[in-house]
Amino acid sequence: MSGDTFEKRSTSQRVITAVAEATDSDPTEVGPLYHVIDPDALDRLFSPTRGSGRNGGHVEFTFGGCDVVVSGNGDVEVTERGVAAELADENDSAHRLGTDLDETA
Repeated sequence: MSGDTFEKRSTSQRVITAVAEATDSDPTEVGPLYHVIDPDALDRLFSPTRGSGRNGGHVEFTFGGCDVVVSGNGDVEVTERGVAAELADENDSAHRLGTDLDETA
């Protein structure tokens, strides 16, 4: 895909494409983006038609086994997560769940 075509896509489409490339997957196989972030809100936030253009800030989230950072200028950076990071997230979630259960008992 040419760089020009990639840049003309919405931010959410670029996230899906970048995650698919990072994981050697088809874009239809990385899972629905709306399970982790609202794609319409992401597109509006980083829309090039917002006027002055956004220079600062960023949005970070995990999607399709990757850490995703969308910078204020709309750049999409994807880093594939290792198994150790995914296990740590699962353990952290289990710990929070256990803590929540302990507080209600």
